[in-house]
Amino acid sequence: MSVGYELLITPLQLATFYNAVANDGVMMKPYLVEETQQHGKTLQKFEPVVLNEKLCSSKTIDQLHQCLLAVVDSGTAKHLKNDYYKFAGKTGTAQLLENGVYGHNYLSSFAGYFPYDNPKYTIVIIINSPSNGPFYGGAVAAPAFREIADK
Repeated sequence: MSVGYELLITPLQLATFYNAVANDGVMMKPYLVEETQQHGKTLQKFEPVVLNEKLCSSKTIDQLHQCLLAVVDSGTAKHLKNDYYKFAGKTGTAQLLENGVYGHNYLSSFAGYFPYDNPKYTIVIIINSPSNGPFYGGAVAAPAFREIADK
């Protein structure tokens, strides 16, 4: 498991996990719509739902925050650090299986949250088989995260 190839999760599941870390261990059910309306009248309202009150100890959550911040401060995404806001996250690079063997195509990713001190947003970027130069998560997916977060 140290490499992570044995774990299969969707980008939404990964975003849910990062949201929980950003939310100090409280895991919320993802939802995209707060309410539906017709002619200005609310038809249906969707409230946040807690899936897990505490993923792990506060000490572990604090350690996760520090580790994810270190990726941006001094790790594989340090070139994206800026003076306007802090963010935390993790880069990822994985070889893709092709006909039963690992070939020369990669999956590049970055998952993170911002602003670090009071998280409001989580973004997961996954790029399948980047074809223009580098393929590492820090060089491909993390800049896309930063570009979206800047806006």
